[in-house]
Amino acid sequence: MSGDVRCPGPVLRFLAATVLAVGPAVALEVPYLTGRVNDHAGLLSGEQRESLENLLAELEKNTTAQVVVLTIPSLEGEDLEEYSLRVADTWKLGQGQKDNGVLFLISTGDRAMRLEVGYGLESVLPDATCRRILDRLVRPRFRAGDFPGGIEAGVRAVAGVIGGDEGALAGADAEGERLGIMGRLVASLVIVPVLGIFSFTALFAPGFGGWFLYLFLIPFWAVFPSIVLTPYVGLPLLAVWLIGFPILKIWLGSTPAGKAFLKARPGLARVASSVARSGGRSGRSGGFSGGGGSFGGGGASSRW
Repeated sequence: MSGDVRCPGPVLRFLAATVLAVGPAVALEVPYLTGRVNDHAGLLSGEQRESLENLLAELEKNTTAQVVVLTIPSLEGEDLEEYSLRVADTWKLGQGQKDNGVLFLISTGDRAMRLEVGYGLESVLPDATCRRILDRLVRPRFRAGDFPGGIEAGVRAVAGVIGGDEGALAGADAEGERLGIMGRLVASLVIVPVLGIFSFTALFAPGFGGWFLYLFLIPFWAVFPSIVLTPYVGLPLLAVWLIGFPILKIWLGSTPAGKAFLKARPGLARVASSVARSGGRSGRSGGFSGGGGSFGGGGASSRW
């Protein structure tokens, strides 16, 4: 009798199937629900945790809504939305008939966070509101390394919205206004030079090309100045472009004074023609566009 033990094919297949079946079981474990604040990443001091516990206990007493915080060191490769939903379902947050639970999940290693909202609170805490809280209140503090401040800001905003506090998102709105001003500044640094160059080209380029650019730029003059500045400034600028440009263009090309002006400055038409030719070449080179994909899913997630 040989000492060589062979494993038959059916056994190998059984073992492979067993490994595949057990695979999902090694997914990131849902921790035990020990309280309203479950700080497994160690971001909060005992005093900070107790303060948030008291705040959320008072919220549940007044509204019956259950808001729970969970911090973890890492998702260990799991999908943020799937794990968050699995935790919320396992913990069964909220009242049975009201579905008024909220999970605030933070994964420090992934720099990811999510507000998972129960069915009963989706009208109170819609996706857009959750995103405002995460992006405008929590994320700036997390990026500055202030995790306790970010968690508290997010919890207080969620609690305030659920409790009907109209000023709960005042801080988020102020942050959004600041970001809006910065966005307009950045946009102006990009849009103004580009719009100016093409407007200059339209004015001084000879022939049909200048008039084509005039018509082409009308939508841009109608939109961008009102966004970057205000409609009170943008609308007059649009009127100047619609009416003033043709008058000046005709004056330059058809009147003795305009022709003399161009003759004394031949570089203007030369530069404008050069820009128009280079723009035409780049316009024909092709570009990138979407392929018509669609998206779905709710909730609000963010990163810092």
